[in-house]
Amino acid sequence: MRAEPVSPAGTLNFRDLGGLPAGPGRRTRSGVLFRSDTLQALSDADVALLVEELGLEVVIDLRVGPEAIEEGRGPLVAHDVTYLNAPLRGAEPNDEPPDRQALLFSLGHLEAPTSVLGSVVRAAAAFAGRPTVVHCAAGKDRTGLVVSLLLALAGVDREAIVADYLASGPNMAAVVERFHTWPRYAAHMASVAPELYQAHEETVRGLLDALDERYGGARGWARARGLDDDLLDRFPALLTEPAG
Repeated sequence: MRAEPVSPAGTLNFRDLGGLPAGPGRRTRSGVLFRSDTLQALSDADVALLVEELGLEVVIDLRVGPEAIEEGRGPLVAHDVTYLNAPLRGAEPNDEPPDRQALLFSLGHLEAPTSVLGSVVRAAAAFAGRPTVVHCAAGKDRTGLVVSLLLALAGVDREAIVADYLASGPNMAAVVERFHTWPRYAAHMASVAPELYQAHEETVRGLLDALDERYGGARGWARARGLDDDLLDRFPALLTEPAG
């Protein structure tokens, strides 16, 4: 079964990735990998929840440098939590349909040797078993890309990966409402189609198809980006457990 939902009030797209089916007789562990939108608006109670109750040890922030600096890390900066800024550029406005724009963003990072995506996945895999949250601004595409890769590497069922990506969809209205009050993100929303802030099934399925067709799966992509077999072998065991 999925983990009971725990969501800090200062986040709008936070969830524990525990309880996902990961092949015959296995599921993802609860309390070790979380995904979220920005953590900059956490309250003191939120920090207590994350640090004291969930035992958060690692934050992987996918926002680009100026974005992370201008918007800030929020109150977690005052706590002994490992922080890694691994900047992934967001989707650029273009003439493609919104679902295609988000897919092209993912494929661009997947293919570009200069993208930090390989380093992000390597770091997250190395931290596996320690309570870690991966986040960007909205927690949909940059976070969705990294999380989809991690779940695929852990052996999570394809349909569960798709469902997790789509679970961000219902949260986007609240994210958009908040972003209208934050100048940086309000400016970005004004430059793109509103549908770019929705979760499209074609985006995640296209990503998973590309992994299979171009690399023979997520592990093939990870090996092409320099992740060693020992790390890739350890990762599923640290992120999953026997079901039932």
